[in-house]
Amino acid sequence: MGLKKIAEAVGLTGAVSGVAASAAWKEYFQSGDMAGVIMKRGEKIIVGGGKNTKADDNLISAGSGIDVQEGQAMILVENGAIVEFCAEPGRYTYDESSAPSFIPASDGSFKDNLVDTIKKLGKEVADQWMAGGQRFSSQRVFFINMCELITSPVKWGCGDIGFHHTGAMGEQLDITIKGNGQLTVKVSDPLKFYQNIGAQFAGTDGDVVVSLEDDGILSNLKSGILDKIGEAISTLGTQQPVAYTAIGSHASAIKDLINNNLSQEWAGERGFEVCTFTVNGAFMPTDEDKEALKEMQRAFNMGANTNAANYDVQKTMAEGVKAAGENGGEGGIMGIGLGMGAIGGAGLGQMTNQNPQPAAPAAAAPAAGGWTCACGASNSGNFCTSCGAAKPAAPAGGFCPECGTAIAPGAKFCTNCGKQL
Repeated sequence: MGLKKIAEAVGLTGAVSGVAASAAWKEYFQSGDMAGVIMKRGEKIIVGGGKNTKADDNLISAGSGIDVQEGQAMILVENGAIVEFCAEPGRYTYDESSAPSFIPASDGSFKDNLVDTIKKLGKEVADQWMAGGQRFSSQRVFFINMCELITSPVKWGCGDIGFHHTGAMGEQLDITIKGNGQLTVKVSDPLKFYQNIGAQFAGTDGDVVVSLEDDGILSNLKSGILDKIGEAISTLGTQQPVAYTAIGSHASAIKDLINNNLSQEWAGERGFEVCTFTVNGAFMPTDEDKEALKEMQRAFNMGANTNAANYDVQKTMAEGVKAAGENGGEGGIMGIGLGMGAIGGAGLGQMTNQNPQPAAPAAAAPAAGGWTCACGASNSGNFCTSCGAAKPAAPAGGFCPECGTAIAPGAKFCTNCGKQL
């Protein structure tokens, strides 16, 4: 029995017969090529090959298959509302359609399940008949690409980023830098994307293909991400010691910081996240900061290398001598020479010894005929003027008349000052 006759047997005419006939087709849906595409309407394929040219593209027959690929999410929309969602790869069979198919019996006829199928159609068929055979409800399959959109990199560039620079020797300076590069994004939350962006494209009967470059998506995405790049880079410099020339090597950390900052912003609220972040070349500081960095590095180098510091002082003084000599200033040369002598004799020595220990004061030599107490004080009387100790008995050899040191019998020279006795 043909489809037309089935419709006629239940008393329905022309237009309704067409609805019933179209619902009898069994099909499956697939996404097709989605390179560079964020969202796409599913392609309806007839089982056995070819596109379905008879079934209504907005009705999904019961028993239809839906193919979901790796890195995809499938959303089934019925009358504008999401009724099914799946992000696991595989083929799925749809069995809960509001417009179920006439499923053939095992012998290929519709005889055994005709009445049940018509009952299932119920109000749907009646509503379409009253509407002149036009579609009363709609079902559409949409696929959302959750893979990294590598064919659509987002170029970025920003300046006036505040960064806390830490150099190789530990020197630190707050500077302002600028740089550029590119990043890639993906849809990590397909439901957020569909509800905030995709739904506005889903109402048409025609093909739906949404890409990153569509009006409004890329421009808003870039403006939402650019500010977060600057915030992420500034945060990086405060969290760990990083030189501005090494920012590019911390791309993964910057990517994570950007995504954290995006969670409540335009991109995050619409289901996007950054996959990769790259820098073209290196970040560059302002001219003023370049000079400040040079001076700071020079100062650190001088502090860490005293020989270099000494050389720098000597070089400066030598240049002054040369200039004074060329100008014929003898007084200037003499003054500079004295200055260099003072620096060479004391200043450079102090620079070489970064942590000098205080020298012990030299003990004063006792007067002739005096004596030296055990406490180190020189005395001339019978008692020490410092500690009150009595003058020791004269040794057999006496005391040195020069420094007061006890002399051993028969000694010809003082063991302390070397005076001949």
